[in-house]
Amino acid sequence: MRARLPSTPTLIGLGLCAAILAFAAGDLVHTDSRLPDAGGGCPKTDASCRDARLSDQLARDRAAEPLQDRYDTRAWVYAFGILAIAALTVGYRLRTTSRREWPRIFTNLGVTGVWLGIAAVLLLLATDGSSVSPPPGPLLMVPVILLVAAAAGTLTARSEGWAEESPGGGVREMFVQAGRRAIDIGTAGQIRRSKMDELAAWLSLLTLSLTALTSLLALVFVFAQPGCDTNASPPDWTNPIDSVAAITAIGAMAAAVGALVLRRWVVALVGLVICPVTVLFVLASTCAFY
Repeated sequence: MRARLPSTPTLIGLGLCAAILAFAAGDLVHTDSRLPDAGGGCPKTDASCRDARLSDQLARDRAAEPLQDRYDTRAWVYAFGILAIAALTVGYRLRTTSRREWPRIFTNLGVTGVWLGIAAVLLLLATDGSSVSPPPGPLLMVPVILLVAAAAGTLTARSEGWAEESPGGGVREMFVQAGRRAIDIGTAGQIRRSKMDELAAWLSLLTLSLTALTSLLALVFVFAQPGCDTNASPPDWTNPIDSVAAITAIGAMAAAVGALVLRRWVVALVGLVICPVTVLFVLASTCAFY
């Protein structure tokens, strides 16, 4: 039973992610508390009361629009923070455990992604119709990226022939391992390693390219923004840039996760660190934290 308990770094990562989720939930409750009251229920025959309640609800919805926009920007920060912690935790586990146990790590990652996806869908259904609600983009991004990383790791494990070491292998396990080493030394093993190296190089190039594009878009967007102490509006041509930067950042982080699976640690670190920081600067330039 002791071997099945999560390791200390895993528990620390889970604790940090839980703290971010708790802070995000508290932020949502605090944001909703800043809205005016919509009023209580009215009898069906009291038309004036229903009209007054409708007017209050419209005023509440109008007041919720800017608060919802600001919470949406902060929700992206929370999502990127959770992904960064998850990536660092998985990367540390891969570095400190043998390759035979990597399939179990990716299996646990996939199970976590499934449960988070179910929880995200239930949360979206529960908050549907609320004046201020969690945005679906960052809420669903976390489980989707975890599932993509788990699927990539599982496929890599199958193609590479990784297997968890069984305690009762004995002489048979020695012969199996000797056969695998012979295959790896032969032509088939070289072709397989060559394909994995090619995939790793492609993912590394994609990660660096999308990270550079995200940084460039962020610089263009940030320099075009007016100061937070002014009432001026940014130019109209900057409207789609922040959305495109967020999309390229998500793509770069997804490619970085694939590079992390293929043990391109430096490239993965670049994508998983620079992209969240870049998006944070973009959000700060819109006065989301002002």
